[in-house]
Amino acid sequence: MTDRLRDRAKKATEEMDTVLQQMDVDTIRTEGITIRTGNRILKLTVADDQETTIEDEMREEFREKIRERLQEIKSRLNSKITEMVEFTSQIREEAERKERELQRQLDRAVPMPDVLWNHAQRGLSVVKGDGKGRLIWFVQGIYKPLFVDSKPIDARYAKKLITPVVFVIRTDGKYVKGVSTRKPLGLGYFSHYHQSEPDCWGNWKWESQWKTPDDIINIARQGEAVLENVNTGSIAKSEPRGLPRLETLKRHVPRNAKKNAKNERLGTDMERIGVGQVRSELGDVWET
Repeated sequence: MTDRLRDRAKKATEEMDTVLQQMDVDTIRTEGITIRTGNRILKLTVADDQETTIEDEMREEFREKIRERLQEIKSRLNSKITEMVEFTSQIREEAERKERELQRQLDRAVPMPDVLWNHAQRGLSVVKGDGKGRLIWFVQGIYKPLFVDSKPIDARYAKKLITPVVFVIRTDGKYVKGVSTRKPLGLGYFSHYHQSEPDCWGNWKWESQWKTPDDIINIARQGEAVLENVNTGSIAKSEPRGLPRLETLKRHVPRNAKKNAKNERLGTDMERIGVGQVRSELGDVWET
């Protein structure tokens, strides 16, 4: 666009130069002189043209003056044309800049999902991620270790371990990219026995795609259930901040405690039938 403007300005300037150069003082002739005296008018007409030295000098003087004026006119016109081209170029560049900025905003734009009141009541919220189609979901939950190697922890002691936690779930378009546990304040990684920043989830695999906010909540609840069992075979932190040492936790598992077979198959069953049904099959923790 700018190049086309400059080309048009150059062409207009060349045409103007041609017109100005065609002006010739030699083509200027006096057709006569009129003298008014009182109520009488005397008209003198040219009978013959004769070149004289004085006339030549006057013509040369006029010619020089006209050339100076024409050059001044040309310079001013060129200056104005250049100003208009630059002004138009600035307008164009500003429009292109705004267009690029708008496109960047559109590229980053993410249609926000319909998170309703009932979703918020269940602890769900969502913010935009760092790219087009990316979202970061937050689901309020609780961390409550109930088993050690599928053996139930003493119920009275387990009750003391219940801690608020936030599940952060990252999605990119329709795909679920990651699940992690975070502190309710500051959203730093939540310290627990399988926290390796991000969390080590063992054999549990969350759903790879989501369709509704309910799917996100369900993934968080599955993660919540997975963390109920402390697997000593894949410990990331034996002394997590805010929780008892692993050895202390083990001491609160009754010696005669039997493994909960339903808990051992927890990961597989959740993938097969969903967390809600698994929880109902496990029963109330305080019954163990």
